[in-house]
Amino acid sequence: MKSFGEGRFQVEKKIGQGAQGLVYLARDTHLDRQVAIKVLHSQPLQALAEAQLVSRIQHPNIVTLYDAFADHAHPCLVFEYVAGETLADYLRREKKMSPVAAVQMMAAILEGLQAAHAKGVIHRDMKPQNIMLDESRRPRIMDFGVASQRGQHYEGLTGTAGFISPEMINNLPVDAQADVFACGVILYQMLTGKLVSDGETVIAILYKTANENFVPPSNFNDKIDEKLDHLVMAALFKSPESRYADAGDMRAALLSWLDAAGEAVQAEAAEGRHSTVEFLLRRMRHSADFPALSQTINAINRVDESQAEKVQSLSGVILQDFSLTNKLLKVVNSASFGQFGGAISTVSRAIVILGFDRIRSLAVTILLFEHMQNKSHAARLRDVVLEIFFGGILCRKLADKSGWRDAEEALICGMFQHLGRLLTHFYFNEESLEIIKRKSQTGEAESVAAEAILGVSYADLGVAIAGEWNFPDRIVTSMRPLSASKVREPANQAERLRVFANLASEMLPLVSMKPNEALLHTQNIIKRFSAVVSWSERDFQDILHDAAKQYLAYLSILQIDLGQAEFANSLRTLAGVKPPTAAQSAAAAEGGNSDAGSAEPMTLSNPAALLSAGVQDITNTLVGDFNLNDVLRMILETMFRSVGFDRVLFCTRDLKKGTMVARFGFGKDLDAILPRFNFPVSPLVDVFQLVLAKNADVFIEDVDAESIAQRIPTWYRTVSQSKTLVVFPVVIDKKPIGLFYADRMLAHSLQLPPDQLNLLKTLRNQAILAIRQKQMGS
Repeated sequence: MKSFGEGRFQVEKKIGQGAQGLVYLARDTHLDRQVAIKVLHSQPLQALAEAQLVSRIQHPNIVTLYDAFADHAHPCLVFEYVAGETLADYLRREKKMSPVAAVQMMAAILEGLQAAHAKGVIHRDMKPQNIMLDESRRPRIMDFGVASQRGQHYEGLTGTAGFISPEMINNLPVDAQADVFACGVILYQMLTGKLVSDGETVIAILYKTANENFVPPSNFNDKIDEKLDHLVMAALFKSPESRYADAGDMRAALLSWLDAAGEAVQAEAAEGRHSTVEFLLRRMRHSADFPALSQTINAINRVDESQAEKVQSLSGVILQDFSLTNKLLKVVNSASFGQFGGAISTVSRAIVILGFDRIRSLAVTILLFEHMQNKSHAARLRDVVLEIFFGGILCRKLADKSGWRDAEEALICGMFQHLGRLLTHFYFNEESLEIIKRKSQTGEAESVAAEAILGVSYADLGVAIAGEWNFPDRIVTSMRPLSASKVREPANQAERLRVFANLASEMLPLVSMKPNEALLHTQNIIKRFSAVVSWSERDFQDILHDAAKQYLAYLSILQIDLGQAEFANSLRTLAGVKPPTAAQSAAAAEGGNSDAGSAEPMTLSNPAALLSAGVQDITNTLVGDFNLNDVLRMILETMFRSVGFDRVLFCTRDLKKGTMVARFGFGKDLDAILPRFNFPVSPLVDVFQLVLAKNADVFIEDVDAESIAQRIPTWYRTVSQSKTLVVFPVVIDKKPIGLFYADRMLAHSLQLPPDQLNLLKTLRNQAILAIRQKQMGS
């Protein structure tokens, strides 16, 4: 396998070739991420020094340069890999853009270029081929391969004919206005579908650029007004002194045109994002339940995988939803995850053992499914929800059979392939009835009928909502339909997820098909996906059968009754399971989902049992290799979930300042409290200082009680309004190094029987044991 950087960058495939060299898609084995490597065969090693100019520029509209090195005397530049298409590819397909869309895109391009100009860097090869449109259609400038520092003079002609400025052609000093000229050409092309200079040869194009007058863009597009016409031509003046001074000046002029255009421009700006999408989003935002759902999903997705405290952040979000926490722990302790061994009693340990991505995907899947199926709704919608959830299970099975390392992410991609359809049926009842009516009248596919009724596809709706919910690009990519032609081998992980999701979607109708119809459909699937998976008809039947069994087991874990739904009965037949009697269904419906709607109080019927499970869970963790902070979080979470505290904190001693400082925790208002929860260890005056000095556990039922009120410090009353609190000091070798704190808002609102109190002390002792083990280097 071809590699660069002494084996660090493993090449996956070649993705481009230009005048300067080759571009490869590669995997950075050190950081486990995809990168784009450009090998500059035509450039001297001096290009590595020039690359240092570019590495200083960090901007959302510029593709980031990660690294630069020499390989066999050739400069190699390592860039961020951006999935999408170039602006050149887009214009080749769409020909031209509306004035508003073109100006908005150019303003974004100029914002990135402005950042380069501010750092003293000139691109010198701006063209549509060097502008990448990512999955969200954001333009990203790339390929600063011939970039130079402002004020330097370079001999020779560099760049691309048609975009090279007159002063570059005449070998005059080059500054930011050369990039402005190129941007003028790009904007001209976006507005008209034409270049300002064309010709059969490079010499002819260069001659026209340097010597002939340009035709105003309005000659080719009557939607271009006089002001915009002038703004474009101002960027194309022959003399650099007559153009905008730099990218910032040109951007300001274009933004001024957008502002002055008023309501008509705003209406045009909505082009590309259909009004139906806005209408759907607006209706959902104003519904009674959707804002809370969106807030939780957004919070889960905002937890960045690169955060040092990602376990704390993700578990904190999940623990705010009592029902979600319980269902998630049921799932991770089910037979599906039996290979991880033993019971898992905390979300924190689930994240450590099963992985951040898997728990995040599971949480979102359960949250969305619960939201959609717990509400009282028609049988029609229930079938849609059940069918779409099975699509996720089926996608996970496909990924698992293909050896995909994170099958849970495939589950969410399989579900979200149908997100637009799901939310249409859930929130657009009248429109969904019209879709069904049209489908029955015309015989066309539901997706076709939906686009006719809504004016936008299910896929576009789903992608827009996934964007609202801040889902990762790879999941949004997976939601996009594949072309109708034969599916090609995917180029990257995101595309492979997209293949799984689309394949699961195409297999979904097999559940309800008659044998002959199913056989023909399966054969068509095999033919269409043969370049990706080489499975037989029998393989596909086995996948469906196994997915159906997993699906029924999954719903059993979540205590969800399938009832007598048509799709449910088809699945039971597929899995070889007998449907329940009407009496059994009625009993299940009455007894199921007992905790689905209960978010308060945050306690369980047997706190001692949950505390014991946490103690055992942490004991199992301490036997192997562990991260100390992860163990401390498991202890905090066990305290939080079992006893029903409003808030739990762990504090450590700052030896330099002689203070005890809160580090992390779970519960209410943590962002406001953590930075302020700190106090001096001496003198021995208040209850917190005395607890540490005497290594004594304390349980205060009312901080205002006459016997203790004088010992409650002013800083505490300022930081917290809680009336009940518990403190467990962490003392090693007679030195206080930390403490566990927990509270309840109301006085006398917490009962701690001896068995629970002893288990809480055991948890504290486990923290001491974990700290000692790390101090001893184990």
